[in-house]
Amino acid sequence: MQDFDAGFNVKAYAFRWLDVVSQNKPWFFASQEGKNYTGWFITVLICLFAGSGWNFADKNRKDFERLYYWFYVAARYGIALRMSWFAWAKVFPVQMPFPTISQLNTNLGDFTPGKLYWLTTGVSPFFEVFAGVFELIATLLILFRRTTTLGAIMMVSILLPIWFVNIGYDAGVELTSLHILSLSLLLLVRDSKRFWEILIEHKAVALTYIPKIVFPEKWKNTVRLALKATFILLFLIYRGFGYGTLYASGKSFKLPLASGLTGTDGLYNVSEFKINNQLIPYAHGDTLRWQNVIFEKFNSISVKIDKPFKLNTKNSIRTTEYYGNIGRYYYGYQADTINRIFTLSNRADTTSKLILHYEKPDEKTFVLSGINERKDSIYVVLKKIDKKYPLEEKRKY
Repeated sequence: MQDFDAGFNVKAYAFRWLDVVSQNKPWFFASQEGKNYTGWFITVLICLFAGSGWNFADKNRKDFERLYYWFYVAARYGIALRMSWFAWAKVFPVQMPFPTISQLNTNLGDFTPGKLYWLTTGVSPFFEVFAGVFELIATLLILFRRTTTLGAIMMVSILLPIWFVNIGYDAGVELTSLHILSLSLLLLVRDSKRFWEILIEHKAVALTYIPKIVFPEKWKNTVRLALKATFILLFLIYRGFGYGTLYASGKSFKLPLASGLTGTDGLYNVSEFKINNQLIPYAHGDTLRWQNVIFEKFNSISVKIDKPFKLNTKNSIRTTEYYGNIGRYYYGYQADTINRIFTLSNRADTTSKLILHYEKPDEKTFVLSGINERKDSIYVVLKKIDKKYPLEEKRKY
């Protein structure tokens, strides 16, 4: 009976596992944002089968140098295409910008680990720029045959910790870093035995050098050089100029690019709040009353409300303010400065809008009145708070 039960349990667990697989639940099949390894595993298997078949069908070939050359070209430029983006976005720190005022006023426990990692990197521009310069040097080295090995070694040393950071913090680019890491490792596979002899056996060994292909037709060589120059111009020089211009303007592609109303940025306490002309005093746990409001330097307003929030961690919204944190509602706004009207659109739900008339009795006061999302009349008095942030104060020095 015990044997039967044991067998039954094993069978039951087997069926349960198959059922889970069919529902896309395990980490390697699940449709999880930024970390679905199914495609990566399938690609590796296809490459192994295709390589084995090719090796068998072409077993009489004695010279593989031309094949090596084209493989190295495809891998090198594939790496450079992606890494130049990450490198320039760190050299000019726009990938992980300094936390916004709203983020500085969000509780630590209201961030996901991934969002927290990006913010803590953003508070140290020096470290971010250093990482970007290292990535940029590796990208440049990998573009040239003579320095490919050195560039690939640098890439592996960069991407291995990045991959583990993304796994540990669930930071969103886990698969992307693994793909680039895989290509970098493939560039070193041919020299794996030589690395062993150099590092472990301390022998003097020459590493692989892939000679360039010289075409008999002069125009083909001209086209090859023109394509390389175009690639460098577009994805290194022009891309770097674009990110440099963005950084010089004080913007980041991780945040809205439109500027906010001049002189309004800061933290505001809600000193008076009415719905349908009924005064609602502050009370902990109140799900209607606004607690405080933040105007950003860009065209965003965030509102603190003490109500349950739905955490949003879709990889497709990683560049938005509401990704990976709760506690505040984020609104993009347009300001009609002539009629003094704010048109607010919820960043997470653009169909949800507020139309608010505003007055500024003095430099530190906003009076808002209008209609909220539920078509209730709303009246809010905001008082600006001169709050100092240690992260920002330390940054000045």
